[in-house]
Amino acid sequence: MTKESKSKRYDVALSEQYTGEFMQTHIEKAARYLGLYISHIGSYSRKKYPNSIHWHFKEKPQEKGCLDATFWEEGNEFWIVARNYEPDWVKQKALDMQEYLQGIL
Repeated sequence: MTKESKSKRYDVALSEQYTGEFMQTHIEKAARYLGLYISHIGSYSRKKYPNSIHWHFKEKPQEKGCLDATFWEEGNEFWIVARNYEPDWVKQKALDMQEYLQGIL
């Protein structure tokens, strides 16, 4: 019996090596374009992904659900995560963000 994943990861292929500052600017643009606001900025798993930047996005302040995204400069990776239990808007915005960023990065 295979274990079902608790979330879905949406990778965004990066065409070149970007800095955290560059990504921060473009993530803010993506959030505005998608009608989201950044509710939290931090880091993700400091041992596994040192110096990573991790964002939480929401549509409305009191709304349930949170879209996560992480940029890891050293590994030149960017990914978006939608947990299975999140509301439908999170899963849709994950796809929308992936498509938007893939078009500009």
